[in-house]
Amino acid sequence: MHTIKPRAARLIGGALFMVFALSGAAAWAQEGCRADLAKFCPQAKAGDGQVAACLETHKAQLSAPCREHVAKMTELLKEVDKACEEDIHAQCPGVQPGGGRVAACLKQNVGSLSFRCKVKLAEARAAQ
Repeated sequence: MHTIKPRAARLIGGALFMVFALSGAAAWAQEGCRADLAKFCPQAKAGDGQVAACLETHKAQLSAPCREHVAKMTELLKEVDKACEEDIHAQCPGVQPGGGRVAACLKQNVGSLSFRCKVKLAEARAAQ
């Protein structure tokens, strides 16, 4: 069974926002979060993780369709984390998770990412 060391867990946990950070608010709106975004996150800017962070903050208050989309994306991001774990270690060893830093590091190093990681990232983007 695959176990993740605490440092790796922090790096990978920081990467959970990767796809969210790279997605626009339009993707969220298309998936039933439009009203939730307007109500809870009117100031959140798309593209740097603010939308995902805001939705996470208000997850107990989200509408059923938005909660469903967030749950779907969370599961997909777990798959991304697993596929990109080695890439995070190799390409972003000193990057502190949070604020989209791991996502930015992977984006900056996209040419050096493993095929497996690139494929999962593409699948995650397409699912939005």
